[in-house]
Amino acid sequence: MKKTLFIVTAFLMFVPYIKAQTAGDPEVEKLKNLYQSLEYNTLAFDDLKQKWMIDDPTFIREIFNRFVVRNALRLNGRTVKPDIIKERVKQVQEGDVTIEVRKRYYDDELEFFAFYPSSEIGKENPQPLFDIVHDGFLLKEIVGDKSYDKIKELTYFYKETTKQQTYTKMGYNFDVNLNLLRPEVMYWGTTSEGSNKYLLSLFGQWGSDKAFWPGWYLNEYFVGSRLTYFKSLSNDPEKFTYRLSIGAGIPSNRPYKDDGKVSRLWVAGQAVYAKLEGYPFTFIDSDFMKDVLFSVEGKVTINDNKKADFGKFTSIQNFYSNKFFLNWELRKRNLMNVFDFGDLEVGLVLSSSDINKLRLDPAQAEIIDLEKGRKSFMQKFNHILSAEVGVRKSAGLIQHSINMVAGYATDGYGFLGLKAMGMISGNFGLDVQIFSSFSVNKTKFPYRYDTYVVFSPILRINY
Repeated sequence: MKKTLFIVTAFLMFVPYIKAQTAGDPEVEKLKNLYQSLEYNTLAFDDLKQKWMIDDPTFIREIFNRFVVRNALRLNGRTVKPDIIKERVKQVQEGDVTIEVRKRYYDDELEFFAFYPSSEIGKENPQPLFDIVHDGFLLKEIVGDKSYDKIKELTYFYKETTKQQTYTKMGYNFDVNLNLLRPEVMYWGTTSEGSNKYLLSLFGQWGSDKAFWPGWYLNEYFVGSRLTYFKSLSNDPEKFTYRLSIGAGIPSNRPYKDDGKVSRLWVAGQAVYAKLEGYPFTFIDSDFMKDVLFSVEGKVTINDNKKADFGKFTSIQNFYSNKFFLNWELRKRNLMNVFDFGDLEVGLVLSSSDINKLRLDPAQAEIIDLEKGRKSFMQKFNHILSAEVGVRKSAGLIQHSINMVAGYATDGYGFLGLKAMGMISGNFGLDVQIFSSFSVNKTKFPYRYDTYVVFSPILRINY
């Protein structure tokens, strides 16, 4: 078998150099017949071979353009006329072309590659736009090693058509993600040219983990609207071009009764929330930089509550409140595959947030700032530098994301954490977060916890 594969490989390395104009030449036909006789026939396993449809409009354009540049398009064994190519180019630009691919049964190489009009997909005998390419080595010569490997690695938007489907795909028509910590409901989506996608959704977020103010501490829930833009559709829901979230903060109660040993933070005014995230380094010709995610997230209290907004008090109440935070994050995704468990990613976060010590006094008409004159605006801030490392898997029967977190604050304490999410078939799952702080001065920071655990079941409907 090894000897046969060596002969086939040696022959196929020579095939790309045969001029296309020699199609029909007796010598070429002899070589073709020789090749077919040497190849191990696995026709009986066709239904089990991995097959998929490439739907990524940008990637299809890239592949098609390589065929055009290499003059490799054939129809009935002959070179395609320029007017036909112009007509097919228009179909590609309009997103009306799909590529079907099939891997060989006994190794990882490709044995079937065809351009189809999208209207032919699903038919019993679809008619391809050009001759089907059955030679994976010839295909590699046409599209180049990088694109050939990308086709095999399935790092783009595609549909699995193998008999036993084991991949879960991201849908862009309807999405309801019922996660109490981070719910999201998509209510509108459109595309401008068939090659991109705009999505609008409602979102929620309980506090901010990056600022080390999860809902357990902050007692504030952010709700608003989110715009997500995909320049090129992807199976990875995190591979958007940019995402903008704008909302407001509302007071939220904890779903439990605490022991009263920790001073809870109060919501002391109406806050606005915003977050912008995306991949701004894609213009750099570097495989490393294209998967670097940048995000900036912030909350600003624009309107302080009046005394009457807190209700009636018969005694003096001292309390703490967070009015502002700002988070910067850089995250490198898809560093490497970790034993098929997921793709390694690392993140670095810089967060700044303030704490205000306030007093409600029934004898006073206004809320009193107990640190006024002693601390300036900037002196109320604490800065935290934290790092994350984890693995993420967005496709397959089981999807998951596991991240270890460590951080240290300028106030002199640190924390460790674990954030884990698991999903089955993209529909049912669990989101768990565990954080533990250390070196916290409880006298100086009476609003800080030693440890907190929070979890939420997940129900998602996506297609």
